[in-house]
Amino acid sequence: MKRAPILGGAFGLETPVSPSPPPFSAAHAQYFLNVRCALLALVHVLRPRSAWLPSYLCPALLEPFQSSGVEVRYYGVDEHLRVSGRGWLNDVRPGDFVIVIHYFGVPHSSFPAGAAKRSGAYIIEDSSQALFLPQQFEESLCVLYSPRKFLGVPDGGAMASKGETGTESLALEPPPAGWWNSALAMMLQRRDFDLSARPSDWYSLFQQVESDFPLGLYRSSDLSRAILTCGVDYAAIRTRRRANYQALLDMLGEHALFPEMPEQVVPLGFPVRIEAAVRDRVLRLLHAKRVYAPVHWKIDGVAPSLSLLTLVCDQRYSPDDMTLQAREFKKALNAAQFLTGTAT
Repeated sequence: MKRAPILGGAFGLETPVSPSPPPFSAAHAQYFLNVRCALLALVHVLRPRSAWLPSYLCPALLEPFQSSGVEVRYYGVDEHLRVSGRGWLNDVRPGDFVIVIHYFGVPHSSFPAGAAKRSGAYIIEDSSQALFLPQQFEESLCVLYSPRKFLGVPDGGAMASKGETGTESLALEPPPAGWWNSALAMMLQRRDFDLSARPSDWYSLFQQVESDFPLGLYRSSDLSRAILTCGVDYAAIRTRRRANYQALLDMLGEHALFPEMPEQVVPLGFPVRIEAAVRDRVLRLLHAKRVYAPVHWKIDGVAPSLSLLTLVCDQRYSPDDMTLQAREFKKALNAAQFLTGTAT
């Protein structure tokens, strides 16, 4: 079986196939440029004074609140990415936003949504890392999805809800043309690279696109919406991701942050807990073998007990790729521990 030229990195543009319905097709759905734009739309309509977010998150999630002058407050999460206490609920006020993140595709089932709702807050489920997960809490206003993390579209953030959220009346602008052309060009270059393995400048273009990603009242592009609704075999993606995760679990189970995979879970990746002292060295060794495992997230000195790498398990890769990746991870970890004197 032919191996992929690299493991990891941005997706190439999706090639339309025999589709299956999007995981959120049964809900009332709106399509924004990305999740941050969807949150900004909710801020414009509902005008919260504060937004409560978990202390372990991607910093980009703060941007719609900071740009709108909304106070950002935090609640703690533990080493298993679950709420670590409930004292913060005493400070939640009516009209506040409370964001719950379903990390890596795993439902945050223990989140105290009912208590937050009784305080008068709007509960928003962030399923950016859990594209296949339906609404988990009846108390939540909506669920936000980021299909770009799971498949090849240049933009797109979906807001799914049981009814209207108030954002339907907003006049959304199309994606900024200059940025969107670069985003599409990057995805075409990555697709060509995957097919040919010839040298390509897709990564530098990817960095530019990500750093310039617009924040505003923008809708998804027509191309991305068409692909998401009419051109993706979601059932095949679900099957492959779960199979790849299980293969890694069989080989690397002692390192897994989530050592089980319930039926409803379709993983974003395979997060492994790793000592902060060796993480960067492990990354360099993996990169030398063309394995590009992302770090979630770079918050050194803030949450050192949550030093994670996320090995890839998405639908682009085969069982052979999983075996290669597991072998290279073990070798890199052993070498890094030996060189730093942290081997057990």
